[in-house]
Amino acid sequence: MNQNSTYQDNFEPTPTSKDWKTLIVVLSGTFMAVIDSTIVNVALPSIANNLHATSSDIEWIVSGYLLAFGLILVPAGRFGDRIGHKPIFLTGISLFTIASVVCGTAINPTELVIARVIQGLAAGLFGPSVQATIQLLFIGRARSRAFGILGTMIGVSSALGPILGGVILSLAGSALGWRLVFFVNLIIGAIAIPMAVVLIPNNRPKITHKLDPFGLALITVGLAAIFIPLIEGQSIGWPLWTYLSIAFGAIIFISLTKWEQFASRTGREPIVDPKLARQRPFSGGVAIAMAYFGAFSSLFIIISLIWQVGLGRSPLASGLTVAPFALGTLISGSISDKFSARLKRRVLTLAASMLATSVVSLALIFHSSNSNISSITLVIPLFIGGFGNGIFIAPNQDFLLRSIPRSQAGTAAGLLQTAQRIGSAFGVALTGTVFFTVLAGQLPHTKNGIISQDRYIHAGAIAFLVNIALVIAVLALITILPRNPEVSSTN
Repeated sequence: MNQNSTYQDNFEPTPTSKDWKTLIVVLSGTFMAVIDSTIVNVALPSIANNLHATSSDIEWIVSGYLLAFGLILVPAGRFGDRIGHKPIFLTGISLFTIASVVCGTAINPTELVIARVIQGLAAGLFGPSVQATIQLLFIGRARSRAFGILGTMIGVSSALGPILGGVILSLAGSALGWRLVFFVNLIIGAIAIPMAVVLIPNNRPKITHKLDPFGLALITVGLAAIFIPLIEGQSIGWPLWTYLSIAFGAIIFISLTKWEQFASRTGREPIVDPKLARQRPFSGGVAIAMAYFGAFSSLFIIISLIWQVGLGRSPLASGLTVAPFALGTLISGSISDKFSARLKRRVLTLAASMLATSVVSLALIFHSSNSNISSITLVIPLFIGGFGNGIFIAPNQDFLLRSIPRSQAGTAAGLLQTAQRIGSAFGVALTGTVFFTVLAGQLPHTKNGIISQDRYIHAGAIAFLVNIALVIAVLALITILPRNPEVSSTN
């Protein structure tokens, strides 16, 4: 028995054809959750027109989902570690499917906002179970390959959402199209739920975990204090309370750290084991995930704003513009395990460098372009960024989770996804603030308050500087990881 078997806690699975089918089932949940966070953005103008929604309603249709998603991830992961991940996954994906139907049949903005919040809770509920199931079913190269497929799914579905939304709206029209956007989940859920009942193993943990209610409360309050201002800040002009709320959230998390250390010393079971934070693969991987998701998530939003609002082009044209990113992710994600096995930690440096090349190229193209800019000029930069994305997400998750005991797989997955959501919210908030600030600065020089198309292009070029800074932060953080992640797994 080697040292690594210490972390095989209760199971020592060998991948079978059933395991790979199980992977497909749990990844259907990831596909639904990720694509739903992007496909709806394309439908927002149609929703506003058909439901007579106010700007505040539209804001909460998006932010309500993201807020609920982020708040439930860590508790969901902990519950999965306690009672098993199959019931958590089934509950979450069933609730998500039902909430999607409610979204598609909503008759007023309030119903839609409530249904979107329930969608977010459901997505956050089953989210950690996906990564935890991979951690429990696969080992070695098979696990790297499984995480590679997961990374591909995340990247492709992020970019595919606007394309699919644009196609549906173009074919079905504004009045019906936005409703069909939500009914996509009904089709997927109707197939995935019965398959999950049959295929996902019912592995109840032999070690009973306590819930640490005080720790759960601290995490929930801390995340709410950070998420709400990040989501709302840009649209309301970043008043004083937003900064105070973020500072309060930071204080809460410092208090959480002290509480978890106290709980560990006194024989209680903390919700986040302090030993995790002392492992460089885990703490470094979480920090890297946060910075990386901040760097790439906002790209699609800025390009969509420029294409649809600034240049007046269709949702489908906007979605197709970012298609090369999805294609690059699809190609590289399928072979990311080979890159990871050969390059070890250097694969993250290579991937982040490719994203940096992509964003710098985009900034230069937008800086030198005018309203006649063509999607063709963005194909190569976006493909390079997508290729880097495909060989980044999966290896980082794999390196991070290798050092985690299987009994804590759900909690670790919840923490990782929470970091990704915080990073995305921070990146979108910061990039969006820069973008709209640059636009607002042009208002005194405009006629009748109408901003020219060229100004939108210029604002995009400036906003991409934020993405560049975040990618540089990723490259710096990679240096704190062990050179060979295999060594850390025996820690």
